[in-house]
Amino acid sequence: MRIEDMSIDQLLELNQYICKRIDELQNQETLQVLSQLRVGMTVMFDGHSGPVAGIVTKINRKSVIVLGEGMKQYKVSPGLLRQLRDVK
Repeated sequence: MRIEDMSIDQLLELNQYICKRIDELQNQETLQVLSQLRVGMTVMFDGHSGPVAGIVTKINRKSVIVLGEGMKQYKVSPGLLRQLRDVK
């Protein structure tokens, strides 16, 4: 069946299936990232005014609290974080 031949009801039903699948994939990705994070880990993310480095202070189900410079706290989506490796 071609999408051009589908009725509005059929398109709406297809849209529901697509949105559900997207949500499932995003949840899997978030869980994978969260499983690799630990409190105390040094991370980096792109903030409004450039890159921000900080330390993970709390890990929630859908967000991570990062303590940045100047003791500023950021609530960040796990998918936006990159782990920084210690350089010795």
